[in-house]
Amino acid sequence: MGGTGTGKSSLIRLLTEDTGVKIGSSLDSLTTDVQLFRFLDHTSGRNIVLVDTPGFDDSRSDITDTAVLKKIAAFLLNEYDEKRQLNGLVYLHRISDPRFGAQASRNLKIFQNICGTKAYKNITVLTTFWDSVSTEEGLMREEQLKSTFFNHIVAQGARFMRHDRSTQSALEIITHILTLTPTDVQIQEEIRIGGKGLEDTAAGSIHREEVERVLAKHKQEIASLGEEINTIKHDNESLRRDLLEEKEELEQRLRLWENEKADLKKGLEDSLKSRGQLEDQYKSVDVVRSATLELLQVQLEDKKKATTVVAQVREEIAVQRTYKGNGNDFFQFAYSDRYPPCMKIIPTDDRKNPLRIFDFASFAETTALLFIRPELLWTKLRNLAPNQIIAEQTMQALEVHNYRLHTEARQRAKLDPGARDMYLSKNIGLRRDWYTDAAFGQQQFTGTNPTTITLAPRRWMDEFMLVARVQERTDVTKLLTERADNMYVQDYSDFRSSIGLYPGERIVCDGRHGCSSVALFHLETEGKLHPLGIVLDYKGSMQESVTIFNRRITSNVNGNEYEDWPWRFAKTCVQVSDWLRHEVAIHLVNTHLVEEVIIVAAYRSFGPNHIITRLLEPHWSTTLSLNKAARETLVPKIIIGMTGLSASQTYAFLKAEYNKFDWKGLYIPNDLKRRGFPIENLDEPKYHNYGYARNIARMWNIIRKFVSTVLAKEYAGGDQEVVSDRSLAVFCEEVRSRDGGQLTSFPDINTLNELIDFVTMCIHIAVPQHTAVNYLQQYYQTFVPNKPSALHIPLPQSLAELCSFTEQDLLSALPLKKPRDWLLMAQVPYLLSFEVPEESTILHYAETTSSSRATLEIIRSAAQVLSMDLRAFIDTVTRNSTELDDQQTPYLVLDPSKTAISILI
Repeated sequence: MGGTGTGKSSLIRLLTEDTGVKIGSSLDSLTTDVQLFRFLDHTSGRNIVLVDTPGFDDSRSDITDTAVLKKIAAFLLNEYDEKRQLNGLVYLHRISDPRFGAQASRNLKIFQNICGTKAYKNITVLTTFWDSVSTEEGLMREEQLKSTFFNHIVAQGARFMRHDRSTQSALEIITHILTLTPTDVQIQEEIRIGGKGLEDTAAGSIHREEVERVLAKHKQEIASLGEEINTIKHDNESLRRDLLEEKEELEQRLRLWENEKADLKKGLEDSLKSRGQLEDQYKSVDVVRSATLELLQVQLEDKKKATTVVAQVREEIAVQRTYKGNGNDFFQFAYSDRYPPCMKIIPTDDRKNPLRIFDFASFAETTALLFIRPELLWTKLRNLAPNQIIAEQTMQALEVHNYRLHTEARQRAKLDPGARDMYLSKNIGLRRDWYTDAAFGQQQFTGTNPTTITLAPRRWMDEFMLVARVQERTDVTKLLTERADNMYVQDYSDFRSSIGLYPGERIVCDGRHGCSSVALFHLETEGKLHPLGIVLDYKGSMQESVTIFNRRITSNVNGNEYEDWPWRFAKTCVQVSDWLRHEVAIHLVNTHLVEEVIIVAAYRSFGPNHIITRLLEPHWSTTLSLNKAARETLVPKIIIGMTGLSASQTYAFLKAEYNKFDWKGLYIPNDLKRRGFPIENLDEPKYHNYGYARNIARMWNIIRKFVSTVLAKEYAGGDQEVVSDRSLAVFCEEVRSRDGGQLTSFPDINTLNELIDFVTMCIHIAVPQHTAVNYLQQYYQTFVPNKPSALHIPLPQSLAELCSFTEQDLLSALPLKKPRDWLLMAQVPYLLSFEVPEESTILHYAETTSSSRATLEIIRSAAQVLSMDLRAFIDTVTRNSTELDDQQTPYLVLDPSKTAISILI
């Protein structure tokens, strides 16, 4: 939506590559109706429908604002009746407009009232025509728009984005919208639930007031002209004729406005009485792409056939699984408001007791932390947290405490190998440089979450540039200008919109504070990732947020990093933000819970002897029982008590992250390219420190080679045989559908290559991806100051306040006076990070599968090659680790002899 000439049709033409979309060269509108444009987003693999609407300030004489409102309302009501929700609402505004006029204000008011506050979080305010103003002028106008005219919708979660006429910026809009949770809008509920007429809706009322204002104005003008005409003498016929013509023109306008008022009053009463009439009206909507219309018709015709096929496939699978002792009753999806779809009843053979999953001693200690009051904890466990004396000392005292616990744990283990605790293995706190920029930057590449560091989009470059100018950091502005293509971000700015908070609201629960940070990094020529600037807690705009820049502009600049407490606090904020994203999104949702949806859908679609089942089932061991424990204990009893989010906010965040999951976009080649790390360039010196990317890209290719070898033989008929596999078609629908897995980004599988990618992705999630984000938690998180799950003091509200922070402020931010919180932050990573038994590694699977006569021949022969590839890959992992600048912490987590075969813990 947006005014005429703001670039709606141009944006659609750019996204759809449809030259049939007419674009105006003046302010005359070329959009005459609500129009639908369907296209395939190649990044996500999802089918996108763009809905273009006429502008309310329409320049044509044959269409009124009332008609425009009716068309939009009719479309929205049909979507509501068909139970289709909107992912996003894009409001376009020209940044080149020097002032925000009365017409623009009316347009925005109507738009706001169509949407309603509930849908504000789904709004993207898209500013256009940036090439018509200087960057500085554009940024000033943008800040004014945010803080003045759009402040209400921004305060409740709307996001500003920029469109520079490029395909890249257009696709960034789609990428953002696909992360949002679909919603209904206010006008739909007002009419369908509240039973209001169009005139009585909030949007209709705004328009009615304008119509009545114009009517009153015209009536007054006509009356004044009448009085003036009566006073003119007969010898001035020329003036009388001119005034009569003017009066007649005003009376004609008055009649048009009276007709518009009557039209608004009539509203959509016919559609309220008859659903069929509304559908007839909807059918008149111009679907521009005729090929798309034909495709939709074919899909409708095939729907009945597809339903029959699904029933037949289910019946066949039920017979097969009953014969093996597990009927179809076990393989049902369960739903809740808290979690993505999951297995309703875990089959008997797949059930695992938690004591068979977790180390007994660690599990017992974690249970004690959950259910025993801190003062009653036994001495051994209580002494693992810093005492009050240490808490009142220095950061160095915490480092000494950590070293002492590690030394004592190793001594106990020598006497009793079973005497293990969280400090037995090394952690990052044993390093003298754990707090440095170098260690902080390297964690983005080889830490617990090396999966989200991304090339900085123009939006963040402009935002940081503006703040650097305000803070008079000319060294920063110079670097941002000269090295723009080498700036990367960790962006957690979406936290508030995901959990339903306004931009200005604090993230806090029971004295634990969270934050929504944004960190800017410079990837230097030699390959070091150097932190340059940090927004502690992004609140919708840089103006409302606290931003600090590093005193050390590059990694080779000397400085007292240890005592730079404001900067160290800022880095801690980033680590707190990343703790939440890593544990809940990257680890729990993107591996555990997504894989479970695949497992349930596969059990419901493929028989036990189907080649997909044979390939994937070895990678499902323990996952279902482990996920059940996560839903029943890990999230409600542990995670929720560790962060700044309340229970409801945690569940909202979890569901939002699931809705954002982009199946094809997260294929490793696609993901690395999107984030600014093209696979073909990873062996260049610039990227030599990105150990995760270099290893995971090679592992993807090894798995894909194995899968391709098997499936090319099984589907010897190629694409046609893939299309003919009824079970595969049923599976895709199971994963996507509302009464299935609800993973809407999951693609159709129509070619052999698409099938190979899908199976590769399933194994990738369960094997190397989960291993990469799980098994380093003990090392990086047991030493709590490196990566706490929350802050225990409020965040500073100004840069001046932050710059006054001392060592005591940073210590106060840690749970030093809350031993239970400290111990949970240290214990949970330890609980989840036990070494993988040799018999549970991907290498062991390949070697045993390649020699087992019980294995299908096509899998056995492919596994022989897989085994050799994995053996060779061990040397690659070792070599990549030795090439890192940081040689204190080897990066060997993806060594196939240590990589778990499935999500085991």
